[in-house]
Amino acid sequence: MQVVAKVLTVLGYMVERALTGRSDFRFITSDFQQTPSVNDLVQARMVLKEVQSELKQYFGLSLQEPVLLNLERPPVRGWKAAVATPEAHIGRYVPRWLGERRVHRIMIVPGLDRPRFRAVLAHELVHAWQSEKGVLRRSRGLREGMARWVEYHVLLRAGRHAEARRLLGLRRFLLGRSWRSILAYERRHGRQATVDWLRTLDGVSPGDSRGG
Repeated sequence: MQVVAKVLTVLGYMVERALTGRSDFRFITSDFQQTPSVNDLVQARMVLKEVQSELKQYFGLSLQEPVLLNLERPPVRGWKAAVATPEAHIGRYVPRWLGERRVHRIMIVPGLDRPRFRAVLAHELVHAWQSEKGVLRRSRGLREGMARWVEYHVLLRAGRHAEARRLLGLRRFLLGRSWRSILAYERRHGRQATVDWLRTLDGVSPGDSRGG
């Protein structure tokens, strides 16, 4: 466990240093498996590794470009500024550029319990994947719907059925008909076929500069 934490520490430090000219990362040794909430970057980066593996295994989603994960309250900007739902303000994805190299920056509020943190992180990693692959660039509803769909399944796999059902009840402004159309397609064709279908709906070249 300590070896993994040390490797993640070095990688995180290098990315943060390159982006900001400094790194406020502090190595914290903790019994991660016993920690009920995610409060420091060692914990967060271990969850990142877990969630990336889960997304690849169950959805076929993987990233080629690095992820910079910060524990902080995201700024409320853009379309999310008009949304009163708390779920809209606990995580955010914003692409950052180092010359021609992109880094996927993800901000999530600290202190979430591990299953909720995993679900929010999965949501934002889907936005990173959409950006990297150039998928669904023209449809905010489908972009958000796909991210919520993956978040929903991560919650179900964690046994958080009440929270997963709550996602189904989110108002139209956030997800529109897209959320229900994705679920309906999955019921008919299965999970991987749904991912393949979403990839075909807006086939534009990669390079989206928008976050989520």
